[in-house]
Amino acid sequence: MPTSDPATWQPAAPVATAPAKPEQIRRAALKVFLDQGYANASIDMILTEADVSRQTLYRYFKGKEPLFLAVVADILQNVLSAIADAIRDADLDHSDDLEADLADVGRAWLRIMLQPDVLALRRLVIGEAARLPHLAAAWDDHGPGQVRKILEPRFRTLAERGLMTLDPDPQLTVAFYARTMIIPVEIAMMNTDFAPAQDVIDTYVRGGVKMFLARYGVAGG
Repeated sequence: MPTSDPATWQPAAPVATAPAKPEQIRRAALKVFLDQGYANASIDMILTEADVSRQTLYRYFKGKEPLFLAVVADILQNVLSAIADAIRDADLDHSDDLEADLADVGRAWLRIMLQPDVLALRRLVIGEAARLPHLAAAWDDHGPGQVRKILEPRFRTLAERGLMTLDPDPQLTVAFYARTMIIPVEIAMMNTDFAPAQDVIDTYVRGGVKMFLARYGVAGG
């Protein structure tokens, strides 16, 4: 006879389920976009890859461009979440070794941005920027722009603690840090064979942090 004591209830065994239709379609679309490029990808290719009907796809996405935007948003949400975790783990607000902590954030940032799918999708967005400029704007708004917003209050706190200085517009300070961190990403964007080893990444990160602190660090801070 079943007991009424919740403490004795056992969770039901997990049941393997297929991904929800929108996720299934987004996954398929990502593969097609990366394989074919945006211009050459077609709805028919995505339907075949997703194994769904046209009616099902259009129930969730109104066409190729909205679907591409959804794919970009999905990737950027994962990227942003991982970078936000890295910034939180570094605990910049309470840093007692700013150079080391900024380097930790930079290494985590590069690990994420150098992932092949992220690089490939970024190339696609840049390739379509002239024809669809709002794609590039959306990429910045939902990705790098959000990272800058997360970093700015940390940098303000560090400045208040006397560990660094800020430009009159703190976003310029954050942007300078970001640019010094992602030099390997820019190299990888132009060279698909560029897959830096960890020691190479560490060299870039350490150099970038030293450059940043030479401009914004406070001696003895």
